[in-house]
Amino acid sequence: MGVRSRATDVLRRLAGRPTHSPTEKFDAESNFWTIEIGRIHEWYRGERSEHYRTPSPTSGQRVHHENPILAAILTWHRLHQMPKYAKDLKLDPDAFMGRRVLDVGSGPMPSGEVFRDCELFNLDPLFPRYLEAGWPLHIYREGSRFVHGYAERMPLETDSFDAVISVNAIDHVDDFDAAADEIRRTLKPGGDLVMHVHYHEPTPTEPLALSDAALMRAFRWCEGLRKCGESREKSSWVAPEGESYVLWSTMHG
Repeated sequence: MGVRSRATDVLRRLAGRPTHSPTEKFDAESNFWTIEIGRIHEWYRGERSEHYRTPSPTSGQRVHHENPILAAILTWHRLHQMPKYAKDLKLDPDAFMGRRVLDVGSGPMPSGEVFRDCELFNLDPLFPRYLEAGWPLHIYREGSRFVHGYAERMPLETDSFDAVISVNAIDHVDDFDAAADEIRRTLKPGGDLVMHVHYHEPTPTEPLALSDAALMRAFRWCEGLRKCGESREKSSWVAPEGESYVLWSTMHG
């Protein structure tokens, strides 16, 4: 790579834009989630003693379903995915009672269902690929909604959410400023924003190198948003040296 190419690459990173193609990113994401179904099934059957720090379920913890893959996914959703959201966002399950909540980059499971008595919308650009891989979208809490769309251009109405959450997902977008602007558009004035953000060097699936400066600049419009904690460790993983997980929130003092 020449000097000019290296300089252009650095500038793109500083601008909060990806250094990998969307096709490459989506293919890598799809491959990960396809493999993940097999890992979760092994975990469910006890062939893995733990998965992302969650011990293999006991017979009493397993969700039963005539489809063994769906049984494994539902058990994983209950024992790992939902508790992870509450822990990483440092919020009580009653935090959003009676409110309309948008989860930006939800992945193939509605993990925000850990929050009780709220209207949950799950936004992700890969729902068709999740379905093709075998992830179900029809067996979760009644009222949870799945929206196929990009964070940079959400197919959602302006001022339509009381709160927006995101867990280890905002670094997956292609245009960080556009995603921040869309969150601003869809979040009601005075609404809450809580994000668990991964700081790291760009990868094919996580193409943005984010920082405190990038977050403060892109979300300068969000009154009360503050950095509430930073650690290499999250509920299910320890990041490599030089990386960290950062909580940004309007709901923590």
